[in-house]
Amino acid sequence: MDVVGVIPTFTMGDRLRKAREGTGLTTRQFAAVLGVSQSTITNAENCHTRTRRITLLMWSRVTGVPVMWLETGEAPDNP
Repeated sequence: MDVVGVIPTFTMGDRLRKAREGTGLTTRQFAAVLGVSQSTITNAENCHTRTRRITLLMWSRVTGVPVMWLETGEAPDNP
């Protein structure tokens, strides 16, 4: 039996959730830090709405995760 590794594909919502969870904050706490509603956070993480650019920039700043990775899943060449 051959086992082949598969690189998982993450949606932008998955990446946003992973970044937030890395802070140890709940959706409610994270929303308060970003100055948005909790539904903004849950909708973004569940891919229910298109996340505004300013929200992505704040998400990146608070989590320390590059906005490029949050948007595309690609790591920047020069972090």
